[in-house]
Amino acid sequence: MTTVSIIIPVYNRATMVREAIESALRDASEVPLEIVVVDDASTDGTWGSLRAYENPRIRRVRMDANGGQSAARNRGLDVASGTYVKFLDSDDVLLRGHLAAEVLALQSSGADIAVSGWRAESNGKTTIFAAPVFHEIVDDVLAGIAAPTSSALYVRRPDWRWDPALRKLDDWDYFCQAALGANQIVTVEGPAYDMREHAASRATHTTMLANAREHHRILQKIEERLSAGGLLTTPRRRRLAQYYYKELRVMSLHDRSAFDAAAEHIRALDPSFQPRDEEQQQLMRIMARVFGFRNAVLLHSAIKKLVKENAA
Repeated sequence: MTTVSIIIPVYNRATMVREAIESALRDASEVPLEIVVVDDASTDGTWGSLRAYENPRIRRVRMDANGGQSAARNRGLDVASGTYVKFLDSDDVLLRGHLAAEVLALQSSGADIAVSGWRAESNGKTTIFAAPVFHEIVDDVLAGIAAPTSSALYVRRPDWRWDPALRKLDDWDYFCQAALGANQIVTVEGPAYDMREHAASRATHTTMLANAREHHRILQKIEERLSAGGLLTTPRRRRLAQYYYKELRVMSLHDRSAFDAAAEHIRALDPSFQPRDEEQQQLMRIMARVFGFRNAVLLHSAIKKLVKENAA
């Protein structure tokens, strides 16, 4: 019986994906596992490299056309057979022995998700990020607490799917949607994987506007889910309004119609809205009290554009 399915989407990373696979295989002696590698129609030697594997634990799937990492992960879910599922990015490597600790945590607690910490390299320096802790799942999600792709182990559920329309914030969306459907999230101390520094192209490279649009799309999905479940209390509506505000300045600079719609929605969620949680600049808080948050953001954006034009 397969305990864990490790799903690795890959596109044009022939060398890195082999290192990711090898890191997962190191845990095979402790955890019954399968590795589902989904080649998202690579154009380099990735598929040939994957076909060279003869290990029965490795299952290879090739997409007919490049659909993005979320579509590839969903394809992996379609063929996965494990009780639990771990999503491993092709440029990450698992740390030996931690997967067994995550499995034990789920089995002993009955939780739906186990979350761990992670390590990240930057400019030759390694930083260890602590595992998140969840007390009240809904409010913790609204507070922005989440786990990146490779630091969580999930009970495999057919209704937990990735959104192919998202390119950068896909892992945040998946985690939030899964968390809102979970009864319990257990924390496992220590890092689960290394997030490696490299110069290769990343799927998460995108524009500030695209990032802002994805951020609002995910918040809308969270809002709709809470509303449908009767969980959208007044304090949660206020917190959502603060969260929507986070990307408002980007939208004011690059998409006025989206900005206007978002500002109206913030008012609908919290008629007495004043920026607080997601506004670190004291000047902006003062301007919002004087002119209203919408006008304050527009004024800030106009000044920023003027300064940029004069500098050019």
